[in-house]
Amino acid sequence: MELMQWSGHSSPSSTLHYIRIRPTKLAASFVKADQMSHMVSVLIDQDVIARHSSDPYTFYDLGDSYCSNPFWSSCPHRMACAGCDFNVPKASARAQALESKASIGHYLEAVPLTADERAIVEGDLAKLDGLRRKLDDVPTLDGRTPSQIEAKNNR
Repeated sequence: MELMQWSGHSSPSSTLHYIRIRPTKLAASFVKADQMSHMVSVLIDQDVIARHSSDPYTFYDLGDSYCSNPFWSSCPHRMACAGCDFNVPKASARAQALESKASIGHYLEAVPLTADERAIVEGDLAKLDGLRRKLDDVPTLDGRTPSQIEAKNNR
């Protein structure tokens, strides 16, 4: 009522006409909000939190594996996780035990994407190769570069 009086409208329907969100405007807002983010499934192990343990408790679902790095969303190597120490393959006993725990919460997290990552998500394989080359000598969180990890795995 206060808004109606303040705006000088004589009828509440006039005020509602101006403040109602139109479906097209709402859809445009969602598109704009999603342009630089991607939703990622995250498992949270409540048992680890309850124990106040230093064990990892967040596991980002990467499709064929999980990443136990709590800062995965800001990791420059998040598109190439296979050789990283934080990577937990879904076929492993650890991942299967994690998935079967009753204390696991399933959440979604919005992750901002760089322009290169956005192109990769949209299917540009040349961009994927370019990003991998660009990150070859950038250290991961454990201090090793992807080149060093690959060399260790090929031994």
